[in-house]
Amino acid sequence: MIRGIGCGTITQPFYERQVMKLQIDEEADALHLQLVDVPVVESEEVAPGVIVDYDDADQVVGIEVLHLSKRPHPVNLMDFQFLTNPRRAVAGK
Repeated sequence: MIRGIGCGTITQPFYERQVMKLQIDEEADALHLQLVDVPVVESEEVAPGVIVDYDDADQVVGIEVLHLSKRPHPVNLMDFQFLTNPRRAVAGK
């Protein structure tokens, strides 16, 4: 079981709650990557315009990048690639 702040005991397994969402807000000129769907209890600006979100176990659960168009290497919102490596087969399965 998993405990969360203000929500009592969560019986849903952690792996079923894992989501990864990338949200780009053109008006705010910001990008937010949500690694898992858990409450954020603390945020810290780790570099100018880069904010890291933490959960109650002090684990990183999100990253926000502000001022995308004004960064030294601006992000082209129309040119995104999603790269992934397939999980390697476990021996014997």
